[in-house]
Amino acid sequence: MRIGFIGTGAMAQAIARGAVASGVDPADLVFANRTPAKACDLADELGASAASSNVSLAHQVDVVILAVKPKDQRAVIKEISPTVVSRPEVCVASLAAGRTLDQIAADFGAGIPLLRIMPNVAATVGQSMTAVTSSGATDAQVEAVCSLMDSVGRTILIDEEYFPVFQALASCSSAWYFQIVDSFARAGLKHGLSKDSGVEIAAQAMAGAAALILAEREAGTIPAQLIDRVTSPGGTTIAGLLAAEEGGLSTALIGAVDASIHADSHLG
Repeated sequence: MRIGFIGTGAMAQAIARGAVASGVDPADLVFANRTPAKACDLADELGASAASSNVSLAHQVDVVILAVKPKDQRAVIKEISPTVVSRPEVCVASLAAGRTLDQIAADFGAGIPLLRIMPNVAATVGQSMTAVTSSGATDAQVEAVCSLMDSVGRTILIDEEYFPVFQALASCSSAWYFQIVDSFARAGLKHGLSKDSGVEIAAQAMAGAAALILAEREAGTIPAQLIDRVTSPGGTTIAGLLAAEEGGLSTALIGAVDASIHADSHLG
């Protein structure tokens, strides 16, 4: 399938570069941007092609990725709608946070195959956790989009009603993880380590723990079992864990998810 990106910002660039690095033929990628030079630059870098306009791109591809800002999406849809509606084999995938499938379908004014994609900031380093949901898309279209997103991390298919909790767990949580690492680094600083060394140590420890969770998940092991594996009676790990729980660690993290979902519902 030929895939076209309308918009060539940081996320579109990350996905396109990841796709090519994972083996996607650059000839299958097309870019368009309101500043044509930006689309041409990315196309030249990857060996792909640039369309002369958004409408031209919609004529050329099988999947249209709307990678523009949410505030600009309706104008782009109005521009490409006649072309997309006239080509029932084409599907549209939206990267716009907060815009639902129903809202996007209403903008097109017709029932077309739609997908909504929610990656996170780690796509820029090939480690995104991405959610995908669809309406009217074929299995092949869904598979093509999921494969595209797998090139920059992991992808999960979920119902759209769970996007707010996904956003909290996968997108908002990045800031919380940054805060956790910074807090560990400050603790290291308190005990004589440099801040830079503390950040490196804590970040790698977090990355290793995450990799172990995902690897052990394949065997059905849950995080609580891994906790048991690394704690020993009267040891340093259980002492620190109990101190963190006494300070409200679990309650604070669950509260953070609740607050993010609550905020999302008010924004909607």
